[in-house]
Formats: sequence, C-alpha cells, structure tokens
Amino acid sequence: MLLRRIALLPLLLLPLAATAQVEGWFDEGDDAEAMGELNDMAEEWHSHRINLNDTASLCDVPIVSPFQRRALASYIVLHGQLLSTAELRFVPGFDSAWMARWGDCVEARPCPAPRGWRLADGHHSLVAGMTDGNLTDADPRALLAYSYNLHGRLRLRLTADRDPGEPWGQGNFVGWHAMLADVGRLERLIVGRYNLQFGQGLTLWTGLRPFTSFGTPTMRYAAGVKASSAFYEDDGQQGVAASISAGRGWSVQPFASRSDGEWLGGAHVEMRKGNLVAGATVAAIMLDSLPQARALVYNANRFEGRRQLNCGLDWMYSWRGTTLYGEVAAGGDGSAAATGGARLAASAERWLAVGGRWLGKRYNNLHAQPWFMGQPQGELGFTAEGASTLPLGLHGTAMLDMHRFDMLRYGCYMPSSGAWLRLQLKREWGNRWSASLRYADRLKERNMPNIDSTAYLDEQTARRQLQAEASWTDGSWRCAAKAVAVDFSTEHGNRERGAMLAVTVRHNGRRLRLDGGLELFDVGGYYARIYVSESNLQYNWSMPMLYGRGARGYAVARLSLGSHWTLAAKTALTHTVRNGTTTTQPSASLQMRLAL
Repeated sequence: MLLRRIALLPLLLLPLAATAQVEGWFDEGDDAEAMGELNDMAEEWHSHRINLNDTASLCDVPIVSPFQRRALASYIVLHGQLLSTAELRFVPGFDSAWMARWGDCVEARPCPAPRGWRLADGHHSLVAGMTDGNLTDADPRALLAYSYNLHGRLRLRLTADRDPGEPWGQGNFVGWHAMLADVGRLERLIVGRYNLQFGQGLTLWTGLRPFTSFGTPTMRYAAGVKASSAFYEDDGQQGVAASISAGRGWSVQPFASRSDGEWLGGAHVEMRKGNLVAGATVAAIMLDSLPQARALVYNANRFEGRRQLNCGLDWMYSWRGTTLYGEVAAGGDGSAAATGGARLAASAERWLAVGGRWLGKRYNNLHAQPWFMGQPQGELGFTAEGASTLPLGLHGTAMLDMHRFDMLRYGCYMPSSGAWLRLQLKREWGNRWSASLRYADRLKERNMPNIDSTAYLDEQTARRQLQAEASWTDGSWRCAAKAVAVDFSTEHGNRERGAMLAVTVRHNGRRLRLDGGLELFDVGGYYARIYVSESNLQYNWSMPMLYGRGARGYAVARLSLGSHWTLAAKTALTHTVRNGTTTTQPSASLQMRLAL
C-alpha cells in the first residue's frame, strides 16, 4: 500500500517541486564519512564564507587544492587582491564547474596585510552542542569546539566530542592543535592532532578518505600536512609535523606521531618545477603490540609484525588541459603497489580521465588510502570517466570502474571481480530550474549465504539504482523533489527492491535560515538500502539509512542574534516498519555558536 501511495505522491507534490531540495544521495561504494565531513564543513562555509584573498587560511580548506592555493597566491601578487569571485576564471585551477559546486561558500573580501603578532587582533569562535539521538537517552552526545585565528598565521583549536556512555578526556575524544603558517620559510608547523596526505594516497594518507562524489575525478590533490580535530577519529595522528620551504621550488615535510598504540615517523620531500610536482615519502611504523587478526580465511595475508617501513614516489605534470599523475610504493618486506592516470580537459564541461591501480597481495600498508574498491591490497583495477555537453542543452557524465581481487576478502572467500557503472544526464534552464537523471550499476561477487562453511561457493550480485531529481532556486529559496529506485539481485534469483520519494525546502533569510524535508520509503531488504544526506548542525552530520517501510521528516533552524551569536536546532522523526516490528524514533539537537 505504501508503494501505491508513493507512486501518487509526485502528482500531489507538483506544486512543491519549486519548494524542496534533497541534500544528496549515495549508492553502494560511496564514502559516506568523507561526504559527511565535507557537508559538515559546507554548513560552516554557508554561514561564514571562505575569503579567497586570505590565502594563508586556505591551507586546511579541502575544496581548494594546494595547486589552486599557489595559483591564487601568485595571481594576487601579480594583480592584487580579488575584487569579486568572478575573477577566478582567470586563475588556473578554477573553472565554472568548481564555481557551480562551491560558489555559495566563497567570497572575495579585502584582506588587510598582517599587522604584527598582537594577540588581541585575533578572532575567537566557540561552538557547544548536545545531541540526544532518540530523546530517551539520559546521557546524550555532547561536543565543544574552541578556535582562535590570528590573520591565518597563528591558529589554535580545542575540540571535545563525548559519545553517550564515554568519559570526558580519554582516548580520541579530546583533541587539540596549534598551527603556525607562512612565517618565512616555514609554510606550516602543527603541534597536536594532524593528518598526513601525500601523492595519491598509496604510500601515506591518514584521516578520512578523500571525497569521491560522482563527477569528481579519481585523481587526488594531496593536502600534505593538515590539522585535525576530535570530531573525526579515523586514523588521526598526534605529535609534531611541519612543511618547510627549502627554496627553488623544494620543500620538506617531516612528521613524528604517537597515537593509538603506534609510533609513526618520516618525511615527505616535494619538488615544484614549472608544471611538474614530484615527491618522495618515507614512513616508518612501530606498534606497541602485535595486531590481533581473527583466524579467518580472508585474513591469510594480513600484516602480523610490529614494524613496517613504506616508501614511495609520486608525481603530477600539467600542461594546458592535460594532467599526468601517478605514484609507486614499496614496503620493507619487498611488497609493491602502483597507481596512475591521465586527465584531458577541453573545457570545464568537457573532460576525459583514465586511471589504473595495482595493489600487490603482500602490500600491507597500515596507512594507505588510494582509490580502491575492496581493500588497499590484492587489487587490480581500471577507471574511465568523463563529461561532455550533449544536444538539447544536456550535460552528461559517466564513470566505469572494472576491478579484480586476486586474494580473499571480507564477504568473498575466493578471488573475484566486479564493475561499477555510473551515468548522469543534467539539464539547466537559466539560473532557476534544473533536472537530472542518474543511474548506477554495481556488480560484484560474494559468498553464497546459508551453505556449509567449509565449502565456500560464490555468486554474482547486481545493485542498480536510478534517481530522478528536479530543483528550483529563486533568491533566498532553494527547493527540489527527488525519486530513487533500487533493485538488488543475485544470479540465483534472490531479489530485494526499494523506492524513496523526498522533498525538502530551504530558506536563507537575513537572520533566520530554515531547512526541512520529508522522505517516504519502501525498501524490501538490507541490500537495497538507500542512504540520504540531510542538512544538519555543524560537527553533527548524519546520513540516515532507509531500510524497511516508513517515513522520515526533519527540520533545522539557525537564528543569528546580532553579529556574534548563533543558535541552531534540529528535530527529526523516523517511523519504520521492519520485519513486522514498528518503531518510531524522535531525535533533537541543540547548538550555540559565539564568534568574536
């Protein structure tokens, strides 16, 4: 019955197609955590836009690559500070596609020259909040973040994140860092929590995996030494790291860390000569104790020692619209891996990219995060992707990834293969209306369920997802309506299907910003689950998984009280029927921000 109601919903929602917008959709294989982190940052940037003239503060802004930051700094030296964001079209690395995605998050304000080191000239920010996941937990999640910024050259930050039932001040739940930037040859010095991101992630990449949204090339722009916090606990480092200019295009980035029962030390050396950027990385790891891998068949090639040495070479060469990139890496035990590719861009709307990767069976790098489909070990893959303008005002984007796993992995206890196809057609009518159609098809093998555990057999699975979306923007209003259908099937006839219809609305007032959304879903099984991204409070991103039959609604309000105080609140209600059990789960969050 719910599917019939959902089928009728577009007719009822036609008047609302101009008053709703769904934040995002994800299919199997998307990196939800990385997208959540970026969405969280975007919430901050919408309220406090990034000043592109303040290049020193762009070090830790992931939407601006190191290449873009250097190009922007050179442009400002030659032509003066930007008068408006329209000047970005003259800066290498910035194009209309970048502006379409991030234009609402940046601006070009006059940036006065630093006036010495008077601490009183710095800016303070304090965010405190509380999240009660189901309004029945007497011990909700609490968070606190304090930051200080002096002209982008001196930055201090303290963050604390306590989940329900956890004590304050233990483990990764309290973090801090102090950063000094752009002082003589010292490009950056970080003491405290940080992440290391070099090359294409094959030799050393800590922190969350890079944002891999559809339409974003798999080629990566590494951030180098990057400050971190307590809110993203995945693989963060604690210690000292720096980036030092050695002159004539050379720089060195040494690091030393003691975190989560391991010592990590080494350095990255980088050379910039004209259109070429090349680097070399050496990283040594020593664990306090031997890893305790479970005695399972897919753990046969797991790392079992206490010491690990990894080294690698990476490069990126750009000439006009062509970019060549790659990285090779080796372990101290003789293991090896390689990745690389090329990107050819005729314009911002027309580009083609190809890439490949080979990760050896014995390549057991504990801090490797390259582009991969299974795990960063024992994989051979090829990716082709591109975008182009089409007749009738359409713009198309496509990606195909084919991969093979030469070793056992979780969920498939034998060598296997797979493929991932993603397609999109988009049409815009002026600056107000847009519509898109997306399709994703993911093929992979898995263990057959419900069989004798000593005689593993595999089967081919296919997960197909189709999405249609229409949106409308007019001044302070931004709205959309969306429909998603999922079909999961196996070669032995098992099938799960799911469908979702959703609408949202956003209004950006001078002091009050409102977001709201409603999602109706009917998902017949776990493998047909649908993920959505909602507007949220800062540091409190969430991506609900829709599974079962039901509805979810949410509302977010942000109120600016003068020029310093901001209050924000979110409430949500999820009603689900799953396996004959009905659950209703309310939630609420409250947050306060003070900026001086």
